[in-house]
Amino acid sequence: MDWSKTKTIFIAVFLVLDIFLAVMFFNKYSTSQFTIIKQTTIEEKLQNDGVTYEKLPTDTGERALITAKPKKFTENDLLFLTKQTLTIQNEDRTEIESVLEKPYSTDGATRDKLNSFVKNNVYQGGEYSYWERNREAQTVTYFQKIDNKKLFENAYGKLVLTLDENENIVGYTQTMLDSVEENENEEAILPAVAAIDALYKNGYIQPESEISDVELGYYTLAQLNESQVLQVLTPTWYVELEKGDTTEEVFVNAFDGSIYQTESSES
Repeated sequence: MDWSKTKTIFIAVFLVLDIFLAVMFFNKYSTSQFTIIKQTTIEEKLQNDGVTYEKLPTDTGERALITAKPKKFTENDLLFLTKQTLTIQNEDRTEIESVLEKPYSTDGATRDKLNSFVKNNVYQGGEYSYWERNREAQTVTYFQKIDNKKLFENAYGKLVLTLDENENIVGYTQTMLDSVEENENEEAILPAVAAIDALYKNGYIQPESEISDVELGYYTLAQLNESQVLQVLTPTWYVELEKGDTTEEVFVNAFDGSIYQTESSES
């Protein structure tokens, strides 16, 4: 046997095999890279569909579930509130009702005037944040903040101002959550863009629409008992979607991306 020729043949065979494997690897790598390059981001999808939006919030990090109970108001809570008649409503004393001695001018219900009234004339008014105005009902709604984040659609952390025909404040009702406790276990929250992606994948965002508001807050996940109405609140993204005259308010759980929706409204 000619070992020299056999050795040469083996070398040639292995060389060809190495070249073949190298070509296969290169082709697979190139295909993978091409797939990654071609994958469309949610931002590109929105742009392609003509969806407009402002810069998204940058809230990141970890947060926890929180629990809270409705506050039971006392007469001491009302001592420094002047120029208004105040009563504590409900058997469980969880609501304040106010009637002003004279209307409070808002210069046409400007946000600054409304906020100034709330801060200076409502019990712990600085803990509430503007939500919306209902022109038909002549009301302006605020929601309480916890850890500087709004409570979304929460009847027990709500302030409703009543306006007269001249858009001046004539009274209000107020509820509030307290006994706030944070769960020991924190979890990473989804970024705003992930919440938008979840809505897009589930068909909530229509072409040629607008994402008019995105905000991180707390939404009621559950009420644990009837007597104390102990609430479990979860970090949640609020997203306001507009198309034509229709506005939809959608809430996305900031932990798992599950979606809650309120009824559509006509503007």
